[in-house]
Amino acid sequence: MTNQEMRETKERLGIIDFKINYKTGVHYGVIEDFFSGKTDELDPKDRKRIEAMLEAEAKKG
Repeated sequence: MTNQEMRETKERLGIIDFKINYKTGVHYGVIEDFFSGKTDELDPKDRKRIEAMLEAEAKKG
């Protein structure tokens, strides 16, 4: 999933940053900076966790 696809999925599903933090364990500041567009860099482990969480939420909805 590209950065843009991750951001679009988050917006489409209406997921808040805190929920991503809670479900993935990725530091809230990292999530906030990434999804607000302040940075495009994510640790590969964090990216994998966030992608898996977004994909699971998309399947639920």
